[in-house]
Amino acid sequence: MSARFQSQYGPWAIVTGASSGIGEAFAHALAARNVRPLLVARREQELQRVAAAVKRNSGIDCDYIALDLASPAFIDELERYCEGREIGLVVSNAAFNPAGAFLDRPREDVLRMLDVNDRATVLLAHCFLSKMSARKRGGFMLIGSTEGFSGSPYSAVYSASKAFVQSLGEALWGEFKSQGVDVLVLSPGATDTPLLASRNASDMPGVMSPRVVADYGLDRLAKGPGAIPGALNRWMARVFRLLPRKWVVSVMGVAMKKIVSGLGAQ
Repeated sequence: MSARFQSQYGPWAIVTGASSGIGEAFAHALAARNVRPLLVARREQELQRVAAAVKRNSGIDCDYIALDLASPAFIDELERYCEGREIGLVVSNAAFNPAGAFLDRPREDVLRMLDVNDRATVLLAHCFLSKMSARKRGGFMLIGSTEGFSGSPYSAVYSASKAFVQSLGEALWGEFKSQGVDVLVLSPGATDTPLLASRNASDMPGVMSPRVVADYGLDRLAKGPGAIPGALNRWMARVFRLLPRKWVVSVMGVAMKKIVSGLGAQ
């Protein structure tokens, strides 16, 4: 299994947002498949920690570069850093997700969500899919969210940004499926990450381990265009498709308002 995975997606895989949570789990999951992770995030000290843990646990080489994906210049610096390495997989995982009512978010937060969640993903795809297409092999995974399946009051821009990711990934899958390049949108629900803990929401039903989410995505990378980890999340996605849209949006709003109210009470 790991030999086939390495042949299609190795020898190096970029993981953005790799300093914690799902991105950190992807680093370990890739190393377990004998693919060398190249970690990208802003916090260099955390990247050092993750890279050291990957090397210690797996014996696989792991590298990192500290970049801010909100800067449009990040892609040029990353491309230069990757010179001489064959990137067989990109996991576009980095996201910015501050909860709150739309008008309570400062303009800087709104723009950063679009820059990190959407523009950075487009730049990564445009840069690395051309190289993979020329080699007739590789993979590109976009990390969406179950929030992207409908508008989410009190998380309006984030849910919209993930709807963009969903649509983009599906379209890229359609373009590249005949070129030997696998594209998948992985849409997790609640996952046991530092972000969830900061919102006092770790006791939500169906919360998943980041490593389980990462392994699920890697196992289904060749089966695009989309995958939803967790039986409860898949069931909810099916139910939401059958319900009137206004009901779904209302349910999402009630859930997010509860989280936002809890943050305000801290």
